[in-house]
Amino acid sequence: MNKLILGAFYDNVNNNVGPTLMWVFFFLLIIEFLYVCFKYLNSNDKK
Repeated sequence: MNKLILGAFYDNVNNNVGPTLMWVFFFLLIIEFLYVCFKYLNSNDKK
């Protein structure tokens, strides 16, 4: 029974939750990168 539960948990993470979390964090990383780029490229602090 323990192997069945662990196998089902592994399949759930491997097939459903894992790729979803990967795509969510991937898009958040892109948004953060663009935000930082625009913030520092459009700054008016010319030294």
